Amino acid sequence: MSSVIGFPIQGADSRPSTIDVQPGVPVESRPIRLLYTVADTAELLSIGLSSVYDLINAGDLPKVMVGTRGKTTRIAATDIQAYIDNQRVVVESSWAM
Repeated sequence: MSSVIGFPIQGADSRPSTIDVQPGVPVESRPIRLLYTVADTAELLSIGLSSVYDLINAGDLPKVMVGTRGKTTRIAATDIQAYIDNQRVVVESSWAM
């Protein structure tokens, strides 16, 4: 992985933050990637390649076809973030008094 997904996400304390996939390297010296391979997406989501393809086939993760013949699959950084945001679960502690 050679970049950062540098768009804002909401943290637990409602302050914007970023997903840093290359800690220790200054952000300004890294290129911002718009598209990720399926393997990169799997690594970012901590799931396997087949799970990424399952998400694509189910329509949960849109794909971008690139190349002269349109056979190379890429995933937009914004779609990865949207998928993560849609998976967030807020747990209400109804048992706590």
